Order: sequence, then C-alpha cells, then structure tokens
Amino acid sequence: MRSLISLYLVIGIVLLGIGFVDTGPCPNKNGDVVNDVVFVLTWPVGLYGYVIAGPMTPIQWLHAQACEGGLGEHRGADLPKPQQQ
Repeated sequence: MRSLISLYLVIGIVLLGIGFVDTGPCPNKNGDVVNDVVFVLTWPVGLYGYVIAGPMTPIQWLHAQACEGGLGEHRGADLPKPQQQ
C-alpha cells in the first residue's frame, strides 16, 4: 500500500517537474507552495478535467500549472469553454 501511495506522489512530483523544465520558458513561475501541493495530490482529477474532458493538451496543462501561476488562477475566462456534444 505504501508503494502505491509513493508511486502516486512521485508521478505528481514528476509531472510538476516536467512542467517547470520541459514546457518552454517560464515568465511567471508558480511560487505558491500550497498550489503545487494541491496539484501533486489531485493530478488525476486535473488530468481528466483539463486534458481528457477539457480543452487543454497535456503540455498546456503542465505549463499552466508550473509557469503561468498555477491552475487555480485559470478558472473562468482564460480557459476556452468545452464544446457541448
């Protein structure tokens, strides 16, 4: 059980690291530790909401978290509206 929890947390930390390092220039690095901790703990929900069912690509999702102030800042007008099917 500990190994599953550790794997879950490691994946979240690696995703956050990829966002900081590999998604392009970071004009406004997310310095909010609480926002980063919430991202690491809830990355599957964000992946589903922003990427799978939402308007973002995985790279845009990681870049928005790490380099654009965090995803909590992007609710509302900044994100394109999902299309109704």
